[in-house]
Amino acid sequence: MESGNDKKKDHREITYQVGWKKGKIEWNEGASEALSVKSSMEDEGHVGEKRLQLFWLPAMSLPSWLLLPLLYSIPAFCFLLTLVLIYGLRHG
Repeated sequence: MESGNDKKKDHREITYQVGWKKGKIEWNEGASEALSVKSSMEDEGHVGEKRLQLFWLPAMSLPSWLLLPLLYSIPAFCFLLTLVLIYGLRHG
């Protein structure tokens, strides 16, 4: 007879419960090897993303002395544009 230590478990099943939902997770030793192959294939997908970044160039940067006045003027400009559009709808 084989002892418990000599046996290799090829198939494991874990039961879980989260709130009212119950489920089972099945584990195969062969599946873990397949997952490691899949993760290495996903790493190759990152190479494609790096190639795509070559085509996606960063936007131009503005000088730092211009950013603060621009930050405060954009909301004021949008408010004035809204007033002009409302006036146009009333008297248009």
